[in-house]
Amino acid sequence: MIFKLSSKNRLIHASSWTICILYFILSYFLLWWDLRPQPISPYEPLIGALSITTCCYLIYSTLQYYLPRKNQYLKITLICLILTLMSIGLSLFFLNQFFDDLSLTHFYEVLPYRFIINFLLLLCAIIINIFWNIQEEYEDNKKRKEESERILRDAELYNLRQQLQPHFLFNSLNSIIALIGVKPEEAKNMTFQLSDFLRGTMRKDDKQLISLKDEIAHLRLYLDIEKVRFGHRLSTAFQIGEEIDETKVPAMIIQPVLENAIKFGLYNIIGDVEITIDIHTSNYLLFITITNPYDSDQFETKKGTGFGLSSIRRRLFLLYGRTDLLETSMTNNIFTTTLKIPQYD
Repeated sequence: MIFKLSSKNRLIHASSWTICILYFILSYFLLWWDLRPQPISPYEPLIGALSITTCCYLIYSTLQYYLPRKNQYLKITLICLILTLMSIGLSLFFLNQFFDDLSLTHFYEVLPYRFIINFLLLLCAIIINIFWNIQEEYEDNKKRKEESERILRDAELYNLRQQLQPHFLFNSLNSIIALIGVKPEEAKNMTFQLSDFLRGTMRKDDKQLISLKDEIAHLRLYLDIEKVRFGHRLSTAFQIGEEIDETKVPAMIIQPVLENAIKFGLYNIIGDVEITIDIHTSNYLLFITITNPYDSDQFETKKGTGFGLSSIRRRLFLLYGRTDLLETSMTNNIFTTTLKIPQYD
């Protein structure tokens, strides 16, 4: 706002004194042309230039926030006409009081031309002021719109993240309940792990992007909980490139993909299941590829609502404005989910 005000003040001073100088030069030249070879005084051009400059400052001070509505152009013309008469009246007053008859006589001779020139110059000053006000209002509206959109986007992102939590939480609590009777020690460990996981989730609620290192640590905690639930049937393999130390990812963007992989991999298949997580970078993109087996005969009946992947796709669009950052494929009973996270400098 300070920069905006200072910029407008510079415009006011620059335009007003530019008009003053040009008006003086033009008036002096016309006076010399009409009265040559007689010696001429600069008083008449100077008084006229200072009068028109005073009216310009009146325009900027009185119309600083004025924006004309439709059908108000007559009002602008009337304001300009009044200020034109004021500028001529000021010139006449000072010439009558302080200066010679020759300047006053010449002033009356060129009065119609002076009136037209003053009117056009003041009309230009009014138009400049109005256009500046319109530009300021446009910039203010644009900033307010961007701010409101940012707030709405953050609220939607928060809601999407929160909606992903209950499903995992309820499953974990059910598993703890089931373990209390038969394996109380494992139920106790799982409770501690769930507590640590939720505590880490709460710490990330105010962050959109976190380091991949922190995200992987959070994922390992999540997988430890799931391994308590499924025992030896679940195994995971991380393949992480060496160049990912400084990469950033949206908080908790990978966990629902893993949850999806576990759901389809272990619920539909009898026996051990391995889920692989491959992470590498290429062309300023972080690729996170998660693969899991699935039973093609049961996939259609067990696939559910698909809320997890659709919410991830929505989050990525809100954050990066792209719809191609989540891809899935099914080949030879292997389901592959690929996340692409842009990495900006």
